[in-house]
Amino acid sequence: MADEEKLSVLEEENRRLREDNDKLMEIVVQMRATLNRLVLRYVSEDG
Repeated sequence: MADEEKLSVLEEENRRLREDNDKLMEIVVQMRATLNRLVLRYVSEDG
């Protein structure tokens, strides 16, 4: 495999990893919002 091909493969993998990371970060944001709502509900019901 030529160096150019290796570079191309690595760049594509890097692009996919960045996309996966972006999706995971969106999920983390959603989970944090859900956790905050649950905590607020629990605190308001408990207090």
